[in-house]
Amino acid sequence: MGRRLGVVLLALVVGLGGVSCRRGVRGTASRTCVVLSVGGTKGLAHVGALDALAARGIPIDCVVGNSMGAVVGGLYASEPRGNLRQRYRDFFAAYEQETRRTTGVRGAVGAAVGLLAVLVTGGTLTPALAVGALGAAGAAVTAPRLSHERFAQVLERYYDGARVEALPVPFVTFHQAPTEQGLRLITVTEGPLSEAVAASAANPLLFEDAKLERIDPGADRVSATPIHDACQQFPGARLIAINVTGEPAFYRGDLDCDVREIRVDVPAPPVEAFTGRGPAFEDAYDAGRDAVMRARLD
Repeated sequence: MGRRLGVVLLALVVGLGGVSCRRGVRGTASRTCVVLSVGGTKGLAHVGALDALAARGIPIDCVVGNSMGAVVGGLYASEPRGNLRQRYRDFFAAYEQETRRTTGVRGAVGAAVGLLAVLVTGGTLTPALAVGALGAAGAAVTAPRLSHERFAQVLERYYDGARVEALPVPFVTFHQAPTEQGLRLITVTEGPLSEAVAASAANPLLFEDAKLERIDPGADRVSATPIHDACQQFPGARLIAINVTGEPAFYRGDLDCDVREIRVDVPAPPVEAFTGRGPAFEDAYDAGRDAVMRARLD
């Protein structure tokens, strides 16, 4: 009997594809929140995933994201009715323009790609890999020093002073702060959106101007796909977690939330995908969109 039950359960899991579900103690969720994982270039799949949720008519009442998930999540939450793909492209173009203006680097696209690549790695890119990322972008020799401040300044201008607590869609992100007892997770629910996103993507090992009091939380497995933290902020919510990390999300099974985890199986695109154009970006976009379109979310 036990063996037959196990076979039935396995068949159910296979039938759900890349989706895992855990239901909390509440039977009916009052709102639907999207949780976006870290993931570097793989996080570009979040753009396609959010577009797919809109195409399916699934309301997004709140957004939670870290690192690259914070970058894409902030773009959505600040203008939920906008064209998210184009907004991402516009954001990168603004970053490229600032790179050209402040550094005079030839091949500014390559320099901007390399800089953005090391910024949104989810806290996992080492200095050696950072140099490789810049080299792959064709700007290793002429690229300016990695500047977290420049990225934050571009975000501030792009968001035009938007504040987290005043966004059309509630948005929460996290970063870590060092204390005498170790790293402490900081929840950001108010303040400038640009500072919130920049803090979630800050890697002090790579940026000489990154302040140590705000650190990318992506190296923490719980924060990599922040389901647990999202449920704490929005108790009783239905959570749709888009996980591009390649590892199952880590969270307690007795959360007071209905969790639907959609794991997007996408190889890490080359850093050129950060431009928001070209086959590599489109492949990542399609991976996120297709995963959500296939998922059972009823």
